[in-house]
Amino acid sequence: MVLQGTPFCNLNCTYCDLSRESRRTRIQMAPDLIERSFQEIFESPFLGDSLTVIWHSGEPLTLPIGYYEDAITRILQTRMACEREDVDVRFDIQTNGVLIDEAWCAFFLRHASHLDLGISCDGPVSMHDTFRKNWAGRASHAAVVRAFDLLASYGIAPKVIAVVTNLTLADPDAFFEFFWERRSQIRGFHFNVLADGGASADPALNYNASDRERYRSFYKRLLQLTKSRTEWGYDFEIKNLTLGLRRILTARSECVDEYEAQATAPLQSLNIDANGLVTSFYAGLAPDAFPNRYEGGMSLGNIRDTSLLEIATSQKLAIIARDFEQSRAACAAACPYFGVCPGGFELTKFARHGNFDGSETPECVIHVKALTDALLDDLEAHVATSAHHGLPV
Repeated sequence: MVLQGTPFCNLNCTYCDLSRESRRTRIQMAPDLIERSFQEIFESPFLGDSLTVIWHSGEPLTLPIGYYEDAITRILQTRMACEREDVDVRFDIQTNGVLIDEAWCAFFLRHASHLDLGISCDGPVSMHDTFRKNWAGRASHAAVVRAFDLLASYGIAPKVIAVVTNLTLADPDAFFEFFWERRSQIRGFHFNVLADGGASADPALNYNASDRERYRSFYKRLLQLTKSRTEWGYDFEIKNLTLGLRRILTARSECVDEYEAQATAPLQSLNIDANGLVTSFYAGLAPDAFPNRYEGGMSLGNIRDTSLLEIATSQKLAIIARDFEQSRAACAAACPYFGVCPGGFELTKFARHGNFDGSETPECVIHVKALTDALLDDLEAHVATSAHHGLPV
């Protein structure tokens, strides 16, 4: 469950999904809206045995520490009042790191048993500061590095998400080494390729299907660097690579569609923006997206006046789910990579093709096919080397 505490952000990142206007808007999700949202969640028949609550989309740390102290207390008290203490609730804050100070470190420690921290950092200074500046145009990299150091002094190791651009592709070694040198300060590393390969006016942020080999080489180089450190006796995991490998290894099992189905399942994820508008699937916090396809855009209603049961049984959700299932069926019929696809390309396909019957998009090629090709190259080399030396595969 994604909560937008505020859309406001202290940075003006070039590739941000949120509009410039929303990122300058100083509103916050009201306490009573938080209570209302979680009363709906905990009283619903759709809740599993665990729930992860993520604050992001906008910079969470622009709100005061007391806001999150109160929010966490309200959420846990609502769980108790609804007699759902059997549900394991965890919290996650995804931040740009610039505002982290000792008071925030103390907060993270107080909630360490049920709160995870993620920091967005794109690697070396040139890769990071080109796109991650504040509203005055000043760089943010030095502040993020200070945050890593301060967190480490408190024994806090955050997860890290990095955005890959053409600058990253040009120097994968520098990209890898930056995070490798900070391996003791972080506990998980994941890189993101931008969801829409043609959305930016900046050519350094765009890609198309013809870039497949460039990305394949980038992924292969990260694999090589990771393996070389393993041979030195160190363990450094890049989540994209391990999850991609897992998809390959389970592609012929009974859970062949597990990843793709989860990405397109209604209410698998729930997003509530600062005003209470609800979206599902992976639409993120863009309730007004695709208004020409869906009346009112992707929003399924406002949680203030629409119950989760009403949302779950609404005609609009059924229409979106039907479109997504049509998209999945088209991919299953046409794409040999379907069994290793993590899903999440339905709306991108619609934007590209104008319908849900299409299959391949540049995003599929770069996110899924190039990565799978690189992993298969590595597996084939491993098999060949093992066979040459008479070793078990």
